[in-house]
Amino acid sequence: MSPNLVIEREREKRKGKQKATITTYRTIQQTSICSQRPAVPSLTMMIPIWFGPSESNIMDVVMPHANMVLDPRFMGGWVHAYEFSFSVKGRTLTITRTDADEGWPDDFHLRAYLPTEDIPDFTSTVYTCWGLEHERAPKDVTEVNFHPSVTTIQNGTFYFCRSLVRVKIPDHVTHIERFAFKCCHSLKSLQLSTNIEFIGKMAFHSCESLEAVFLPPTVTHIGDDAFGGCYSLRFFNLPEPIQHLGSNVLQGCDSLSTTVSNNLSKVCYSTSVTPQSIQKCIAAHGIECATEVNDQQMTALHILCANPHVTVDCIRAYLQFAPEAAEQQDSEEMTPFQYLCTNDITFLDDRSFSSLMAWWYGCMPPQTETTGKKRKRG
Repeated sequence: MSPNLVIEREREKRKGKQKATITTYRTIQQTSICSQRPAVPSLTMMIPIWFGPSESNIMDVVMPHANMVLDPRFMGGWVHAYEFSFSVKGRTLTITRTDADEGWPDDFHLRAYLPTEDIPDFTSTVYTCWGLEHERAPKDVTEVNFHPSVTTIQNGTFYFCRSLVRVKIPDHVTHIERFAFKCCHSLKSLQLSTNIEFIGKMAFHSCESLEAVFLPPTVTHIGDDAFGGCYSLRFFNLPEPIQHLGSNVLQGCDSLSTTVSNNLSKVCYSTSVTPQSIQKCIAAHGIECATEVNDQQMTALHILCANPHVTVDCIRAYLQFAPEAAEQQDSEEMTPFQYLCTNDITFLDDRSFSSLMAWWYGCMPPQTETTGKKRKRG
């Protein structure tokens, strides 16, 4: 559970200027669970800015503390991206819009730090998510970390972060709100929290490079169009039962394969797959379930190798029963090992992969060794 937060809204006016609202988050209580993780700093805040359609592109905002440090990086609103320049003098923030949409109405929030806080490197493309209301990540972010206190990724936090390639969401996150990762066009690898419960409307809409989504059984809510427009999506499982399934969840996902209709594929889609569960399933249902292919010529081993929660021992357990499955090419001429290589958020580093390959080549049957098929890593 997250700390109980009190939102204290202070409204300040300057004569002839616009009105700004400063939202200050103060942690007032810690549960026994949250006390085991660092809390969000008591004055962590986002400062809201609003430019109306017919008002000046220069405005002043009175901040709650003097000489606060603001993140200057390029961000985006709900509809338009924007650029700005600003200066801080005492408690006065003067901000000027400098983007091409000058004059267009827009609202956004700036991340503000006290001089005594641990201020990040604003030139870095690595971003730490704090789970703040109205939080927006810089548009050039390529890598994301999550503060240990985060349980909810807020609305639109990573909206239009087009350089973001991979995301690993830790297990203390349970909610992903609407539009959280919408239009992250380069996002290819996603590892969800194994405790995720809620995925909001259009949370991953138009993530055009995303190839695989492995949902844990804890998911109870998937909003409308949550994964719509994910044109490259090939692997997707839907936990059963699910309390709320929105409309058009997979609209436009034309690359999605038909799951191999056997029990082994369900085991390989599991976010808690183990070598024992694989061995038990194959022993119960026969080796045929390990070599059966679907409409895109995929075996359950393809699914297993795309699973971001996979371990070396899981793959070994599968191959001990059906080594020939490693040679199976799908309709895209991809072998299971090639999916393993592109699954770059799994714990399988180069050393682990090399160890697996050495084991595999050492135990291959002679007839498989001489098939002449070329293996390539990615």
